[in-house]
Amino acid sequence: MAISSTTLNASNILLSRTSPFHLTSNLPLFHRQKPTIFISTEHTPHNIRCAVVPNTTAAIASKKSSSFALQTLTTWLLKQEQEGNIDAELTIVLSSISMACKQIASLVQRAGISKLTGVQGAVNVQGEQQKKLDVVSNEVFSNCLRSSGRTGIIASEEEDVPVAVEESYSGNYIVVFDPLDGSSNIDAAVSTGSIFGIYCPNDECLADLGDDSTLDRSAERCVVNVCQPGANLLAAGYCMYSSSVILVLTVGKGVYMFTLDPLYGEFLLTQENVRIPPAGKIYTFNEGQLLAME
Repeated sequence: MAISSTTLNASNILLSRTSPFHLTSNLPLFHRQKPTIFISTEHTPHNIRCAVVPNTTAAIASKKSSSFALQTLTTWLLKQEQEGNIDAELTIVLSSISMACKQIASLVQRAGISKLTGVQGAVNVQGEQQKKLDVVSNEVFSNCLRSSGRTGIIASEEEDVPVAVEESYSGNYIVVFDPLDGSSNIDAAVSTGSIFGIYCPNDECLADLGDDSTLDRSAERCVVNVCQPGANLLAAGYCMYSSSVILVLTVGKGVYMFTLDPLYGEFLLTQENVRIPPAGKIYTFNEGQLLAME
């Protein structure tokens, strides 16, 4: 068997039957730079076999992602589901949270125009005065989670106790959230955000309800399920509403950042494997709590 090789454009190569090694091309020499053609013959000129080996540089270039390739939160969640990091139920819950964040982002941007600034009048469970936007954001977040059909218990900072989702909409996941953290900054147009965490049902209660608890059985079950350590979290994240809307999310396999593109109305992946730097140049603490510090 004889073997020969040359570098030519495969689409412009003519094999001559008069000689197993005779190659002709209708291209100039400076165009003959594409794939490498390996030609092998056995005993007759008719048994000619060709194999095209792709140019390594061209193969690498073809694998480069296009500058127009965008990965949305939806496609990222589906990829996580395919890899077994989350299930289809959790995908739906996270999608409903992203929808709530989009709605709240719109409300925050139009708060002054829609007369949603100022105090509502009530006090939440933390002893803070509820702002108008606190109440509206809580409704938006709660409704999105209920309508997903995958949440069994939701616990909001704006509610006194966790709430069991109606049986017709009920699912398995437990979602704890603050619908609008830093709402006192709204009037000054300073950044705010939503915080959330997702748990599986758990009957091990870390809270001491006491014998004189006035909660009914349903409310006690809700408290028992939400009083879990952070190590039990299946997913967690926050959405910050500022000059841009940023959703930071983890499902236990790294931290990812998505930015809301107002043109498409979608969260797009903008940073992977976000990590806190080992050292920084700024150190801060809440000086207002100085007297309460030990």
